[in-house]
Amino acid sequence: MKIRQLYQACALSSLLLSNYAISQPQTSVSQADSLVAQWITIEQQSNTLRSQWQENKRLLEQRLFLLQSEKEQLSSLTISHAKQGDDVALAREKLLTLQSSMESQQASLGNWLTIQYSHINNIHRQLPPPLAISWQNTLDQLDSNDQSKRLQSLLNLYQSYDEFNSRVSSQQATIIDNQGQEKMVKQLFLGTARGWYLTLDGKQAIEGFPSVNGWQWQHDKPMPAQPIKHALLMLEHKMEAQLITLPLSLNNAAAGEQ
Repeated sequence: MKIRQLYQACALSSLLLSNYAISQPQTSVSQADSLVAQWITIEQQSNTLRSQWQENKRLLEQRLFLLQSEKEQLSSLTISHAKQGDDVALAREKLLTLQSSMESQQASLGNWLTIQYSHINNIHRQLPPPLAISWQNTLDQLDSNDQSKRLQSLLNLYQSYDEFNSRVSSQQATIIDNQGQEKMVKQLFLGTARGWYLTLDGKQAIEGFPSVNGWQWQHDKPMPAQPIKHALLMLEHKMEAQLITLPLSLNNAAAGEQ
């Protein structure tokens, strides 16, 4: 009986050992499969992370490059604006200095023009009648508030004086004689210093000259008419040019004969 029981016990033990031996490899394989599955999952996640990192890295590098470029542009603009600000300040300072200088010059020019026009008014009445009329036309159109135009008009007056004074000129004009009568005459001017008129009948010549009282015709002191007549004919190209002597009277304006 004991032997039989021992045999049964041995058989049971052998069966249990056999079941354990069979179940043990199945557990190891299952664990290995689970580990492999986990490793694959982790590897996939790792690859995904690496891919995302590469993409993010590229985007970040691009953004960093753009930010760096923007920073450089801003720095350049800041420097440029600072320089422009300095240039504007310098230009403004120059303009203020120029404005101050121009204002001072304008004031000096205004004073000078006032003196010059005072001189013009003093000599205006002493000019030969044709030049005096020309000056009066210029003065009538004068804009006293515009210094530039006042200066230009002054230059025109002096220029017309120089032109008239540098030539012998003639014209036909109406005068008022010492009887208060108008008469048409031919006038001859030797610059601005001397003038004569000849009656249209060629019989009478009268001398004129500047004085402190203005241009004076010596109506009561007739001059020899023939020299004046010859001079006028030569100016009109109606007589061959030749040397002639013009009659001059002695007065405060001039002396001697020519």
